[in-house]
Amino acid sequence: MKLDIISIMKDVGASIRFEMTENIEAFETGIGTVYFTSPVTVKGTATNLNRMIEIKAEAQIDYRTVCDRCGEPLERHLTVPINENVIERNDENKDKTAEDDDAFTYTGHYIDLDPIVADAVILNLPMQHLCSEECRGLCPVCGRKLTGDRCECGGYENIDPRLEALKNYFKQ
Repeated sequence: MKLDIISIMKDVGASIRFEMTENIEAFETGIGTVYFTSPVTVKGTATNLNRMIEIKAEAQIDYRTVCDRCGEPLERHLTVPINENVIERNDENKDKTAEDDDAFTYTGHYIDLDPIVADAVILNLPMQHLCSEECRGLCPVCGRKLTGDRCECGGYENIDPRLEALKNYFKQ
């Protein structure tokens, strides 16, 4: 995703609106159990702040994953806000090391939005995906999805004999 900023480079305070839809290479293989099913759409503005371009945008993408408790397949939509300052990289600031390593940079009159969007999407993915808040997961004995109070196999009735003494602890 290349953003052409030539129209705002000469005027400090000038801005342009943009909207792009593309596949990002970083998302082609998926991340863990998350597989992206649509191209990412980015809408926003770029503003010239004198050798720094402020990107304010919103990215939207669809993905497929599984419930972390029961393994049911899930389809989700993610909307991510993006607010980044992209610094112009030239011969003077090429030698700066530690303090600007995390900053996004551009040269010429194009900004590559791929790393900016990829970082925003990855950092905003939920840590846990659930099919519902009431999902109880799987029975540890038979592996069936727990839907009622107990599994039909009675798996919770099989108690390790070493822990039998704790069975009625909370009933007292």
